[in-house]
Amino acid sequence: MMVAAWAGVLVAYMAVWKASEELGIATWWLGPRSNPQPLPIRLLPFIVTAVLGILASCNVPRMPAIGLLGAAVLAAIAVPDLSRSTGLAIIEFAIAGAAAVVSAASFTGMYRQPRSDTAG
Repeated sequence: MMVAAWAGVLVAYMAVWKASEELGIATWWLGPRSNPQPLPIRLLPFIVTAVLGILASCNVPRMPAIGLLGAAVLAAIAVPDLSRSTGLAIIEFAIAGAAAVVSAASFTGMYRQPRSDTAG
């Protein structure tokens, strides 16, 4: 489920990019059409998302906590857009929030050591 969630986050950020181009309202990480940000900055949300998707597919033991950290990073990426493009920032926050919800919910699916109560 975590891999699918991070794949969804990747697709959602592609939609934000496309909406930004269509509306002519640039996010800070894309920059205006006349003066775009350098490629590593434009790809920042995608890099974060791809790294977390790869970690989820590798079944990293602490993935729920790492996923929450990744969602916080995505939320931090959205903060500067509040003053520039509020609508897109709200969408970015919604994406980060959805990633946080899935990451928090994945704590319930973690394997745990069985209790060794030998009272008997």
